[in-house]
Amino acid sequence: MLFNTFTFGYFLVASATLYWTLFNRRRHLRNAFLLVASYLFYACWDWRFLFLIAAVTLTDFLAGRLIGQASSQRARRATLVAALVLNLGTLGFFKYYNFFIDSANALLGLLGLGPSLHTLHIILPVGISFFTFQGLGYVIDIYRRQLQPTRDPVAFAAFIAFFPQLVAGPIERARNLLPQFLDPAPRKPFDYDLMRRGLLLIAWGCYKKVILADRLAIYVDNAYANPVDGLPTLIASLFFCFQLYLDFSAYSQIAVGTARLFGFRLSTNFRRPYLATSFRNFWQRWHISLSSWFRDYLYLPLGGNRRSTARTILNTLIVFILSGLWHGASWNFAIWGILNGLALLLFDRLLKLNPKSLAAKIPTAILVTLVWGVTLVFFRTGTLADALGIFANWGFGNADRLFSFGLCNLEFIFTWLIMLILWVAEITVEASHGKAKTLFYSRSMTPLRWFVYLFLVLSVIYFGIYGNGSDNSFIYFQF
Repeated sequence: MLFNTFTFGYFLVASATLYWTLFNRRRHLRNAFLLVASYLFYACWDWRFLFLIAAVTLTDFLAGRLIGQASSQRARRATLVAALVLNLGTLGFFKYYNFFIDSANALLGLLGLGPSLHTLHIILPVGISFFTFQGLGYVIDIYRRQLQPTRDPVAFAAFIAFFPQLVAGPIERARNLLPQFLDPAPRKPFDYDLMRRGLLLIAWGCYKKVILADRLAIYVDNAYANPVDGLPTLIASLFFCFQLYLDFSAYSQIAVGTARLFGFRLSTNFRRPYLATSFRNFWQRWHISLSSWFRDYLYLPLGGNRRSTARTILNTLIVFILSGLWHGASWNFAIWGILNGLALLLFDRLLKLNPKSLAAKIPTAILVTLVWGVTLVFFRTGTLADALGIFANWGFGNADRLFSFGLCNLEFIFTWLIMLILWVAEITVEASHGKAKTLFYSRSMTPLRWFVYLFLVLSVIYFGIYGNGSDNSFIYFQF
């Protein structure tokens, strides 16, 4: 059930209506309804994996309770290790089993021993990388005594399976989201302003996905499937840089907006990353929930940057390699992670990239975005050979092929114009420290604001009905 489909729209309207009219009477009733709705949402992907998410939920709930009740540090540590093994073991089996088997067979082939290990036909459960990390964060926080274990299994199960962010995040911390399920108030207050902003986020996210990201996907998919020597392939790599951002940030905005329709507040997952003026700043703006998860639960426990320079470099590369593999079971993702780690070390630690003036910030932000775009070639392609093939085709010849790839038609010119307007808007909001956004929502801007609302909604409906010839699934659904 994709966010950008009418089916999800019907599901959202029905569930929100039932939630506020029939089930907003007691906390347990609210949470039970949200749990059922979330499991129904997940069952639309594959009902068999409901048993998996239920097993992960039960494991983390019991682990949290046992750690909280343990009388010794040894027992606490043993329970934590067991939870880590079960969660990461489950994730490893479904996501990485065949990857490691194929890698081992390749190594055996190089040694002249021949492949002897067999792969399995394993279906990757949608969202497994997200809900396992969310549950693990809960258990680790209890172990660190930063959180008390909950005694409410229904609230905890709803926290793990909450459908707006179940499939592709944000990866919520228990101390942020779980208390919202444990709110003891008999009725959750109906916040009109929260609902209004939620609907705006949904409309805005759908527009970014359906109108912009999916339009760019047409060109990118065509160019990567049929790479030619020259400018079209180079432009496709640049396009994917924007497609990925628009696609994933659109999902995150729809998730945040959907949660607000039920009175919940989720974390911001993107904060204008292509205006970052250093790679450290970029990762503070891009997929924030995952970046902060790796920082708090892996980088800092490894020692962070508090030890020697060599150890800091090693810690950084470990985090980025594992972050790359988190995205997919492929050596390309590992290479993508290594390149991003090296970029951070080179530009931030060695060259100390930290511009102060606006004149220096603009070219620096462009440099960060371009280097990021280069690494995304490994993110977008399936194998190392495919990535090297894309790099080999970069150039400035064959400009006439731009027409055959659909780059120079009026539709794409219009798309680029809209993207330029959005980029200028992001720069304006960034430079004004949010004052421009406040002005947009002021009473004097009401006619313009409603024109924008109408334009967003009608555009999404039109392209939702007539389609645009591209795969309309979200990129991060495969992770």
